[in-house]
Amino acid sequence: MKAILGITNTLSQALQKKDQDIMNVMALVQTCKENLQLMRNNEFDELVDQASSFCNKHHITVPNMDEEYVIPRKSRCNAPIKTKNYHYRVELFLHVIDGQLVELNDHFNEVNIEFLTWLACLSPNNSFVAFEKQKLVRLAQFYPQDFLDGALLMLKDQLGVYVHHMCSSSDFSELKGIGMLAEKMVEKGMHEKFPYVYLLIILVLVLPVATASMERAFSIMNIIKNPLHNRMGD
Repeated sequence: MKAILGITNTLSQALQKKDQDIMNVMALVQTCKENLQLMRNNEFDELVDQASSFCNKHHITVPNMDEEYVIPRKSRCNAPIKTKNYHYRVELFLHVIDGQLVELNDHFNEVNIEFLTWLACLSPNNSFVAFEKQKLVRLAQFYPQDFLDGALLMLKDQLGVYVHHMCSSSDFSELKGIGMLAEKMVEKGMHEKFPYVYLLIILVLVLPVATASMERAFSIMNIIKNPLHNRMGD
């Protein structure tokens, strides 16, 4: 667990920061997955050697990994025969790592990572270096009620002029984060000149609030759950 948490700790700390660089966080997610997979495939023997060294140092008996594994206080009748090596490698080591990978893949699957990468294209950091017109158009297509066919065409036209104006304006050169971008656009009246770009920014800003509200609602449901609640019908 120490080795696994050592791999996931950097990602955990990054995800808890108030200000997120989405591109860097997504890269950390991928790195974390790759390191866990590398550990799963290649590092069991090394871990056994470390554990054996610890046991020898503290006068703890090291089990023979080729011996049959017997579950304490369980009948051996009809029980499958397995070695201690199988038990520690498959039922503990691989099981724990696979659990970590499943959680990461559930929360950060390919669709989610792609979607978050599109969000990052709106970031004003480093003079809008992450800006990509086609990805932002693809992002707008996730909101068909807000961007009908005509509005989507207008967004495409506005995006090219928008990024040129923003990069050439000193008012927008030092911004950090999409929230600050929205505030500055209103302050300078840019939300009226680029209404469809501003609409997309507002939709992106609302997304994490809506997600957090949903999570809090489910958390409250768990808090009030009790035996009486479990017996309630429709």
